[in-house]
Amino acid sequence: MSAPSYDEALVFNSDSMTFKVILLYIELIGLGYIGYLIFGGGFILPYIAILSFCSPAMLIVLAMEKHVSSALNPARIASCIRAVGWPYLLLFGFSFLIDLGLEFAQDQLHFWLPQAIAYPLLFGVLAYFYIVKFSMFGYVAFQYHTELGYGIDAENLLENDDTGVVKRLMAKADVYIQEGRFEDAEDVLYDLANDKAHTVKALERLVRLNIVRRNPVGVVKAANNYYKNPKLAAIGGDALRLYLEIIGFEARFKPTNAGARTVLINHMKHKRYEEDVNKLSAINEKLQTDVNLPWLMLARARFESEVMNNDNSALQMLNKLLSKYPRGGHQKEAEQLRQVCQSMQQKLPSA
Repeated sequence: MSAPSYDEALVFNSDSMTFKVILLYIELIGLGYIGYLIFGGGFILPYIAILSFCSPAMLIVLAMEKHVSSALNPARIASCIRAVGWPYLLLFGFSFLIDLGLEFAQDQLHFWLPQAIAYPLLFGVLAYFYIVKFSMFGYVAFQYHTELGYGIDAENLLENDDTGVVKRLMAKADVYIQEGRFEDAEDVLYDLANDKAHTVKALERLVRLNIVRRNPVGVVKAANNYYKNPKLAAIGGDALRLYLEIIGFEARFKPTNAGARTVLINHMKHKRYEEDVNKLSAINEKLQTDVNLPWLMLARARFESEVMNNDNSALQMLNKLLSKYPRGGHQKEAEQLRQVCQSMQQKLPSA
């Protein structure tokens, strides 16, 4: 259900929709001309009024059903207007105001400015406000998809592979969130989280959903599961951004495992994170037996040395680390960092 980009629309590479919109307007002009030949000049004004009122519905039907014939079907147009209800009057009103404003802008720009300035300026104004106009139609189709009969599950606009399924389920959860059906959105996301291939994305969405709902218990539950991902290092930047959002809502939150804390500290490359690093480096009883504790201590030492320029604190942490855990995958890196810190301390007095 993604809209085409501006470039795709310009080069007619938008699933033929640009051509279909042009064809729709050509057919409407043709019908108006035929009516003029049959009924005379008195036909034009009522025809334009009806066309203006029905235009949003026609474009919504065309966008969703992809058939010009459907967009010209009076029964389909009437059912679209009836499904949206009285808010359709607001949609028509805003659309009419945009068209009226653009006509006024066109007259004023050509009257007050030279053509060399007026034409490019007018083109920019037209492009912007038509994007606004079509975005309004798209939002109505999205918000009233159930009433209009466009069920997300019934759409075949996405691929049937795993990626398409995930996009569809995420879109379904987003629709539920927009409609305020938070429990239904949670059910979809928890079902998606049960699939190991998509757990991370679903849990991230669950965290943000519960932040919006002001539900700290739900936030902590989803976040703890998110930070237990064994491949968290591969998405460390995203993990840090989510962590900052979480502590903005629930300041007491800390991941319950040393591995996740290590990943977060490794991505904190600025002094403004000092307080957060101190909090994440606090070792409780449960962490004492965590196999990733040496890496957490190493990450803290690296932060002290590289970010805070405090080689004394880094050396204290490294000495404690190598004394308590003399063997392991961390050993080589810890010893190299200790040599660097010692070397910097020796150079400091002469400097």
